[in-house]
Amino acid sequence: MSSGDASRRPWVLVTGNANKRREAERIVGRRLETAAIDLPEIQSGDLIEVLRHKAEAAWQRLERPVVVEETGLELACMNGFPGPLVKWMLEAVGDEGIAKVAIRAGDPGVVARCALMLKAGDREVVAEGATAGRLVLPPRGDGGFGWDPVFEPDGLERTYAELGEQVKDRIGHRGRAWRAFLRALDGLEKAGQER
Repeated sequence: MSSGDASRRPWVLVTGNANKRREAERIVGRRLETAAIDLPEIQSGDLIEVLRHKAEAAWQRLERPVVVEETGLELACMNGFPGPLVKWMLEAVGDEGIAKVAIRAGDPGVVARCALMLKAGDREVVAEGATAGRLVLPPRGDGGFGWDPVFEPDGLERTYAELGEQVKDRIGHRGRAWRAFLRALDGLEKAGQER
């Protein structure tokens, strides 16, 4: 993928999650500078609200352009819960536990969502990506992380963990968010050059 000059801007990706860093680097097509700092995470079901708070905290700590990510898993049977609170649900019951809740409730439908934000002072760029699917049991596949072994994207009969990196990056929520983010940065770059 050609991400233009905008993807080379001097921002730092704030994450301590090596799996998210590796996925981002594959999608962007280059190594990314990262900072593993512990950011406060507000307890909200609103993905963008959580993202904005994280971005502001990262900007305050690092005092340089930052990119932060927030991911959520929205269960249809729970009206979108846990959304961005999925990290704590995974810690409490694991991927199988989340899948059991949805399956036992009679609706395994789910949307995996990822949002990215560049924060550079007053300047903000937000992009999102989403992939609809269903939760399945038993967990399948050896790849990926988090809920990947129980998340089966719509139209496929394989979980994220069974797809392989290239396919997951192409159809997955994180890949979609990163491509939208890079397009937004490229658009800003082009608009700035036209002035």
